[in-house]
Amino acid sequence: MSDNKLINKPVDIAHIITTVTLLVASVNYLADFDKRISLNEQQIKDVKVQRVEDQSRIGKQLDTINEKLDKLIESK
Repeated sequence: MSDNKLINKPVDIAHIITTVTLLVASVNYLADFDKRISLNEQQIKDVKVQRVEDQSRIGKQLDTINEKLDKLIESK
C-alpha cells in the first residue's frame, strides 16, 4: 500500500511553477550569453582592424624618422 502512495502522489503546483521558472531563466541566460559572445566577436574584429591600421601608421612614421636620420648623417 505504501508503494501506491509514492506512485500516485500528486505533483504540487509550486514544483511545476518553479521548474518552468528555472527553464525560462535558463533560456534567457543562454540567449544573453549568445549576445555577449557575438558582441565580443565584433569587438575582436574591430581590434584586429585597428591593429592593422596602427601597424601601417607606425611603419610610415618609422620610414619618415629613418629618412630624417639619413639626411642628418649625410649632412655631417
